[in-house]
Parts: sequence; structure tokens; C-alpha cells
Amino acid sequence: MSFYRSNFSVVAALLGVALVVSAVDAGAALGQTPSWPASAGSASSTSATKRLNSTLSAPATTYQVFEVQLENGITIKEYTRPDGVVFAVTWRGPVLPDLSVLLGTYFQTFQQATEQIRLAGKRGGPVNISADGLVVHSGGRMRHFVGHAYAPALVPTGMVIQNVLP
Repeated sequence: MSFYRSNFSVVAALLGVALVVSAVDAGAALGQTPSWPASAGSASSTSATKRLNSTLSAPATTYQVFEVQLENGITIKEYTRPDGVVFAVTWRGPVLPDLSVLLGTYFQTFQQATEQIRLAGKRGGPVNISADGLVVHSGGRMRHFVGHAYAPALVPTGMVIQNVLP
């Protein structure tokens, strides 16, 4: 019996490592410039990402959306201001993305907020955080996770973020 338990532990650990490694190439980060290569065939594109499209949203002077599909099935959208700074990111896919990459320098705020939630006794279920200049909504179930994050201070002036994000 312990043989099966130890094999299960090894398989679970390897699966976890594989998921983290596959999400590492997702380089969208709040407060930074878009991370995706200029074209899917460029020499700088990584094997873990495939650019689906780059769409200029209306009105053209407000924001631009870059969308990529990772090899692990996660679709990530970066919302950028005219100056190229990412003010929001969204994700959907069969696994959770690496939020440390998506949130960039805001990840520590996310960690602190989720730790407070955990200490208050809440485990599992959707995550809804609005603290210290960061808003994150994430939820779902196995093979179907969705979420978004944005930094209110980075949202373009006059934009109603709820009209833009899913």
C-alpha cells in the first residue's frame, strides 16, 4: 500500500512541476510592457506560447488587447494603455496560470491578501481581492479556471474597467 502512495506522491509532484514550468513562459505582468513577441513566427517567440491575435480595441486611443494561447491550454489577455503599460490581465483555461508571473510586482500584495483570507478560515472557492492597488477575481473548477486582475491606478483615465473585463 505504501508503494502506491509514494508513487502517487511522486506523480503528483511531477505534475505540479510540469504545470508551473509550462506557465512560466506566460510573461504578461501588471505594470510592465506587453511580453508577447511582435509576431508568432519571430525568433524571440518561445515554444510555450502561440500568439492568437493582437486586437486594437475601440476607441483606438484608449487601450489595446494582446491575446495568447499557451501550450497548456490557458488563454491570457493583456490590456495595455497607449503608452504600452499593462493595466489588466485575464485568463481562462484548464489549469490556473502562474499568478506570480501575471501579477509581477503586485504578486506580493496578492499573497498577503490570500494569506489573510486563509487565516480567516476560508479555503478553496473563488478568490475576490480588492486591496492595496490590486483587484483580483479568480475561480472555476478542474479544467475550467477563469479570472482577471487589474491595478486601478493604471487603468486609463475615464475608462470603466467593468465594461472592459469579463
